Amino acid sequence: MNLFGRPRQQQAAAPTAAPRGGGGATDVPAAIMKLRGTVDTLSKREVHIQKKIDAQVNEAKGHLAKKTPQARKAAMVCMKRKKMYEAEILKIQGAQMTLEQQAMALESSAMNQQTIEAMQIGAKAMQQARGNKDADDVGEIMDNIQEEMQVSEEIASQLAQPLGDEMDEDELMAELNELEELELETQLLQTPAVPVAPVLPGAGSAQALVPELPAAPASAIQVEGADADEEAALRELEASMMAA
Repeated sequence: MNLFGRPRQQQAAAPTAAPRGGGGATDVPAAIMKLRGTVDTLSKREVHIQKKIDAQVNEAKGHLAKKTPQARKAAMVCMKRKKMYEAEILKIQGAQMTLEQQAMALESSAMNQQTIEAMQIGAKAMQQARGNKDADDVGEIMDNIQEEMQVSEEIASQLAQPLGDEMDEDELMAELNELEELELETQLLQTPAVPVAPVLPGAGSAQALVPELPAAPASAIQVEGADADEEAALRELEASMMAA
C-alpha cells in the first residue's frame, strides 16, 4: 500500500510498531536498519509533501492573478492547505530527529557491547596464558627454585669431596724437592767439556791457546739496489784519483 496515501495517524504509528516475532530478543543490527529505513521513508514523504506545498503556492498565485473575490477565496484555501502541509513536514522532521537519535544510541550501545565482549575475551585469554597463576603462586615458585638451587649446590659440593684419606702436603713437598735435586744433578753430569785449541808447531804458549780465526774475505761485500750503484761510483772515483 502506498505510504503517501495513508492517514497521518498511521504514519505516526509506523515507527513505533512492535517488531514481529513476539517478545523475544531484538536483533540489534536489524533494529538499526529498521530505524535507518524509516528515516529514509520519512525523507521521501517530506519531499512528496514539499511538492504539494509548491503546487498550492503556484495555484494561489494563479487565483490571485484573476483579481476577483472568488479567486481570492480560492487562493486563501490554497494557503490553508499549504500551512497544513508545512505542519506535516514539521512532524516528519521531528520524527526523523527522534529516529536518528535512537539509531545513534543503539549503535553506540552495540559498539559498547562489542567492546565489553572483546575486553572479556582478552581477560580470559590473559588468564589462560598465565595458567591461572597469581603473584603469590609465582612467589612460591621462585622460592622453590631458589631452594632447589641451594640443594643442587650442596650436592655438587659433596660430590667434589675426595674419597679416602687426605694426603700429607708436607710429604708431597719433600718428594717434589728430592725430584728437583735429582733433575739438577742429571743436568750437571750431562754438561759437555770445554774444547781446547790445538797447539800449532813453532807457536808460543800464548798463541797456542788462541783459536784460529777465519780469513777475511778478499773481495768487497756485494751491495744490492741503490747502495750497489753508489758503491760502483765510489770505486770509479778512487780509480781516477789513483791514476792522477
